[in-house]
Amino acid sequence: MEINERKNRRNAGRIFFVSLVICVAFAVCACGKSTEKDKASKREPETATVKPTPDVVTDTPVPTIPHCDPLPTPASFAFKDHTSDTDWKIYEAVNQYRSGDYTRLSEPVQYYVLWLGFTHVTFGELDFRMTDFDREYLQAVALNYEKTIESIADHNVDITVYLYFVDDVMPLTQYPGEDWLYLDRETVMSYIEKYCSEKEIDTVLTTVQTAGEENRRRNEGKEGYGVHDVILGLKTDGLESEIGYSTFNLTEPAEGTWPLADPEIPSLCATAVAVHEWMHQLEYLKTLLGVEYPNTHAYMGPPEFPNYRKYTADLNDYDFFEFYRLVLSGKCPYTEGEEIELVGMYPKMWPLIKRNVLNLGRFTIQASDESGYLTASDGEVSLTISDEPCVWLIRYAGNGRYILSPEEYPDLRMDLGNAWDSEGNTVGIWVYTGYDDAQTWLLMDNGVGTYSIQTPYPSGRLVTVTEAGEQARIYTDFAVPGVQNWIIKEAEGSR
Repeated sequence: MEINERKNRRNAGRIFFVSLVICVAFAVCACGKSTEKDKASKREPETATVKPTPDVVTDTPVPTIPHCDPLPTPASFAFKDHTSDTDWKIYEAVNQYRSGDYTRLSEPVQYYVLWLGFTHVTFGELDFRMTDFDREYLQAVALNYEKTIESIADHNVDITVYLYFVDDVMPLTQYPGEDWLYLDRETVMSYIEKYCSEKEIDTVLTTVQTAGEENRRRNEGKEGYGVHDVILGLKTDGLESEIGYSTFNLTEPAEGTWPLADPEIPSLCATAVAVHEWMHQLEYLKTLLGVEYPNTHAYMGPPEFPNYRKYTADLNDYDFFEFYRLVLSGKCPYTEGEEIELVGMYPKMWPLIKRNVLNLGRFTIQASDESGYLTASDGEVSLTISDEPCVWLIRYAGNGRYILSPEEYPDLRMDLGNAWDSEGNTVGIWVYTGYDDAQTWLLMDNGVGTYSIQTPYPSGRLVTVTEAGEQARIYTDFAVPGVQNWIIKEAEGSR
């Protein structure tokens, strides 16, 4: 009996000991959980100091701050949705060029030209006017231009010319450092805007007349006569601009070319000039497509254009139309070493010359913290943030790049100072320089309704404004405090 009692007491002790260990273990676990919970509740909320990588989708959940309503996503413009079709057109054009394929388009490109004949222009005492014959002649030139290009292009383009005569007196502009004159686009912009608001327009041509017996009698003996005259032709804006612009002097028809016999044969002197200046507008295709495309003066051949042969003017088929025909049909020989390549306008390049293929519209660029708008300073070359919205014209430049121009100064564009990709270099606005890496920008979608404006250089530096009123500069991602993310929205009245 005594032995059994001792056994029972020993067993009870063991049970008590085991129970005690189990209780302690549970207490430790509970204490550990409580400690972790306390730490979690005391942890400072994480702030998003690193932007998501553009266009990268991740399965990792994004942490949210508890007890806070999510911020609304800014309604930025979806640029990729609007440029994917253009990218496809570029791809098809390049592929057709590389394969030497001249298959005609299923439907011709509808191309609209606004042609303004300014009948009365002046410079100082000089006074030049069109006669009734000049008006009739310009109408024939416009028809000849239209039908000639359509024929040469194998009817891959269908041109409609809207010709209007403007009788208001227009001042001519003297080209800096030169004696010659021209009709500047800005001088006639109100007329361009008027007609562009009424019709779809892809490019603009303007014409004046300084030749003829009546103009000679009117101006002979006046100061500047015989010294200052309107240049035969000038292109100031092409596909690289918001709208193309070329201007030329009508002059008089060569003997034996008037009246116009066949609209599809470029027999009029002024037709050749008009086609020549318009062809300059297309030269940007070389940059856009990244392929060889002829300069309109390549008919001169070596040494200026060593890969092209020299062409001579044919007065029966006026000027250098043999060369123009080859370019506009995509069959101009380009020699590099022993290889001969046929270059120029292939059929699938024609859709890319439409004005609104590259023009995306009018936009405002607002700081993501809504502290202000990216603004081109009052006629200066600097950029900063201000309270007043600045409207930007944004154009697609191909290869994921964009051209940004303030609407108030459409001939200027966002520009990296001296094309230097260096930390802290200034960003302003400047005329087109040909340094495309310094004047085209990547709009990097941050995935949260904002964009970063990034240089195409390998550094990937971003347009940054440290505070309102300060000059915009480029810095690496979050290298300095300031605005690097932007809400880009369509401005009122954008298409």
